[in-house]
Amino acid sequence: MHHVPPDERLPVIAVRPFPRGQRAVRAVVVAAALVVDLWVWGGDTETWDGGRAPATLIVAVMAASHLCLVLWRSPVPGYAALWLLSLSGMWVPAVETFAGYLVALYLMARMTDRHVAVAALMGSVVPIAANTASGASFHENVDAVFLLMNSGLWVLLMLSVWGVGRVIARSDLRLTTERRWAEETTAEALAMERLRLSRELHDIVAHSLTGIVLQSAGARAGLVRGTAQGHQVEEALQNIQTAAEQSMRELHRLLGMLREPGQPDAQGDGIEQVDGLIATARASGLDVVVRTSGDPLALDPSIAHTVYRVVQEGLSNAMKHSGDGSRVEVTTDWAPETLAVSVMSTSGLSSPAAPSGGFGLVGLRERVVVSGGTFEAGPTAQGFLLHTTLPAAGQHRIPVEKNAEEN
Repeated sequence: MHHVPPDERLPVIAVRPFPRGQRAVRAVVVAAALVVDLWVWGGDTETWDGGRAPATLIVAVMAASHLCLVLWRSPVPGYAALWLLSLSGMWVPAVETFAGYLVALYLMARMTDRHVAVAALMGSVVPIAANTASGASFHENVDAVFLLMNSGLWVLLMLSVWGVGRVIARSDLRLTTERRWAEETTAEALAMERLRLSRELHDIVAHSLTGIVLQSAGARAGLVRGTAQGHQVEEALQNIQTAAEQSMRELHRLLGMLREPGQPDAQGDGIEQVDGLIATARASGLDVVVRTSGDPLALDPSIAHTVYRVVQEGLSNAMKHSGDGSRVEVTTDWAPETLAVSVMSTSGLSSPAAPSGGFGLVGLRERVVVSGGTFEAGPTAQGFLLHTTLPAAGQHRIPVEKNAEEN
């Protein structure tokens, strides 16, 4: 269980936001409390000195005091208004507004800091005393037992309402803190994955540029010495163009991906190593079926590694949640410009298996999106489906032939 650090606690005057979906409920509860207080009052306007107070004034003051709980997001104005209204029993004994005051006390306990909530609870001594005094005025020969029972009842009721509010407040704060920590952890996982991707692409581009330099240097040396044949120069230029086009695509994926320093993730496994993953899964007892359609194309190294990671994550998830009769289908569908990879796992369990609780899918989604693909993952009726679509052909071409024709 996480504990809220002292520096993350709310300041003394801070007010926690009331859940948006419960604001209407708050208004309904306050309106109901006003109706109860008006019903308890009953219209008796007799004052302590035997006079009469204007009934319209009493109704207006009661309505305005309750309305303060709705007009302001903070419960402090409403609590203060109802606290003062409770003192009206010292003038008109029949006026008791404990329903509204209990709502205000609950909101203070739930929405304010502990110190303010405790102060509100301590302030309840005054309304209890006023209620006890007004109650005694309606009964003759009031003894100490009556006063004790009347006061004890209200103390118990207020402590219960205040306690419920504090429990819910602590629960809300804990959930908010844990949600924020989860968001920060997810963001950190995404940043780490993007950093690993950027390092991988940096190595790929550096390797391609090294090849371009060597190819161009060799072609130039052959031309200078006069030993290079035409087809050799053409082959070298073709290799340079292919490497440059690949570098452009990888650089396009690299843009905007650099983050704070982290642990590098060496790249090397590609689509050629998928068969090894499948063999390992089968050796562990998992029934793996492979389906392939379309004509395979040459993939950029980062795309090939992403395919490897997709299959790896799908098989890993299947092995974690496998049972009797577990089965996995690995499907690759080649199209002229895209490659669709699906890993459908049937857990063999009586109920669908939940996905892994780690950040494998989070990082994998980021990797696929950065690579220019689409990513879908979720439970099915009997297992889990992982589906991605990746670009199989580069979209950035160097118009060498077109420029040559124009020249």
